[in-house]
Amino acid sequence: MMITASDFTAGIKAIPSDTINIPGPTSKYNGVSTAVATLKLTDASSLQGGFVQVLDTNGKITNQGVQVGDVVYNSSSTRSGIAYVTAIDSATSLTLSANIFPVSANRDSYNIYSGNGVDLNAGQGFKIINQNVFSTNAAVTTDNTAGYSPGAVSVIVQSGGTYAGPATFNVAFSADGTVNLIRLIPTSAFESTDPIGLTIEFSQAAIRTATGVDQGTGNYIITITGELVEFITPSPDQRNAKPFQLFCGGTTANPPLACDIAVTTIDGDFVFFEGVQPGEILPVAISKVNIGSAAAVTNGNNNTLTTATGRYVALN
Repeated sequence: MMITASDFTAGIKAIPSDTINIPGPTSKYNGVSTAVATLKLTDASSLQGGFVQVLDTNGKITNQGVQVGDVVYNSSSTRSGIAYVTAIDSATSLTLSANIFPVSANRDSYNIYSGNGVDLNAGQGFKIINQNVFSTNAAVTTDNTAGYSPGAVSVIVQSGGTYAGPATFNVAFSADGTVNLIRLIPTSAFESTDPIGLTIEFSQAAIRTATGVDQGTGNYIITITGELVEFITPSPDQRNAKPFQLFCGGTTANPPLACDIAVTTIDGDFVFFEGVQPGEILPVAISKVNIGSAAAVTNGNNNTLTTATGRYVALN
């Protein structure tokens, strides 16, 4: 989609997020938070009739209210943040997807916008990969098992180690009674903490329980390596997404410096622009400015990090 400068009729500050499209751009509500609680926006003095939709006796809307999926900005200059509404608690309180009003001593301003495709089921984080870890794998740091009863793959319960994430395990044995492999079976949950370096231990008692017989000796320990883990980011939700072009005002330095910017295009493509100069407009129509990530083992040492001190305005 080609957009020219003459097409722009509105603009909104673009706050980076890996899960929330650029909202609005017209603000539905604005005000100042009047109390602080985790994952909440509270405004007991709203001049706009409260957050709950109100109908008159004829069914006419007299207050549009806030809907689940609407996007909330912490509009303060010191704690800029973005979240979406997950529940309308009352006329004065909303539950949010992120804790963007955290400081009780400072009442921050807010704006509420219609969401342009918020994935209410989005999640991201680390996850163990579904796979078989054989005894020859470098991740297996201890295997002194012997004499267990060979048989079908059986469910095995982790008995120790430092990994406590959401995964289950199956165990299989060689003909000589040693543990041959552990099958890692992740759940749908994500982990916020990188599990690389953590251990998964199966004691003698745990392995005997899995075989169903009281024989065999030794234990089995896996130290989680990068090959066993992936970092998941949700697929962009492009439903109802509006196209924006992004103006880069450079960093907050004086004079402003160039920025690196990771964006999702209106077609759902991820593009990383490096060294965007102050005053430039990106040459693609976008739906989101992503936070991205710094280079790390878990993402193939690939840098996609948007400059945090950048000043970005989405034009529509």
